[in-house]
Amino acid sequence: MNNYTTAASPGPTDHQPQASGLPSAQSEGNQPSVYIVLLNWNGWQDTLKCVGSLRCMEYQNWHAVIVDNGSSDDSVERLKEACPEVSILQTEKNLGFAAGNNIGIRASLKNGADYVFVLNNDTIVFPNTVSEFVEFAEKHPEAALMGPRIDRRHPQREWPIRRKLDLLTLLCTFTPLRRLTVRIPIVRGIFYCTGRQPSVAQVLSGCALFFRAATFEEAGLFDESTFLDYEELIMAEKVRSVGLWVYFVPQATIWHKGSASASNLRAKRYIENAKSEEYFFSNYVRLSRFGRSIVRLVRFLTYGVRALRYRNYREHFNEFMDALLSRQSVKVG
Repeated sequence: MNNYTTAASPGPTDHQPQASGLPSAQSEGNQPSVYIVLLNWNGWQDTLKCVGSLRCMEYQNWHAVIVDNGSSDDSVERLKEACPEVSILQTEKNLGFAAGNNIGIRASLKNGADYVFVLNNDTIVFPNTVSEFVEFAEKHPEAALMGPRIDRRHPQREWPIRRKLDLLTLLCTFTPLRRLTVRIPIVRGIFYCTGRQPSVAQVLSGCALFFRAATFEEAGLFDESTFLDYEELIMAEKVRSVGLWVYFVPQATIWHKGSASASNLRAKRYIENAKSEEYFFSNYVRLSRFGRSIVRLVRFLTYGVRALRYRNYREHFNEFMDALLSRQSVKVG
């Protein structure tokens, strides 16, 4: 997931960005066309590094689409100067992860993409990353959404989840219990995809999502009702709901720096996460009343511990409680 300031979550809508022309998909030695969507928010340095890694790929038929999500710095000027061959779409404000990426996805589909790679701007791809994805997808037409193996200082933070999202899985993978889960090999193998072979997954990391373009026709785009977090969980549920499959493809590898700016949001980031979680459980994965109570209790205790340590969390305690106890309206995703 990308780095954002907090703001009210926009509802689903067709945004009208300022855009430079995108190249139409063309055949490159019979290679399917891959459009790579990068969302930039005040992070042009990371975006340039990512584009630099794309230029070194062995795969030839790709096009990068940068969506500048209302940056307040000189990102657009910097990117236009350094990446004249890359299409840049500009929004008037920070629309959040889902709505921002949807702009790039729509542009990619309009220009004939066969595959769309939604990629965080603070990632680096390897020369064979896209080649491995395309090779796997072409051999497995049931694969609609795919994710790579992710290298970083603490890679276990982004291991794909393999087990159905019931209460036990949520407690072992989304709460402090995960620190114990990842340390016990037998238990780790129950909840996470960590092998060397492709496997079906329930949840992929949102920093790198490789889509078959036809997936969007059947499952739709990202649900724009969340501003930050849970987008990848929602998308995976949408894909499965129409009978398609989500895969972990470890032969495709990326490096992920991690969201340093988002972590600096501290309590605000945690509150946005709580809002997205409530929306997810109200609309996509229904837990029992008991299960929801347990999840809310764990989140309350976790926030409370942080509030005891950090003033920033204490200052936003009432806002957190409003998010925790709010009941999101049910909608069709």
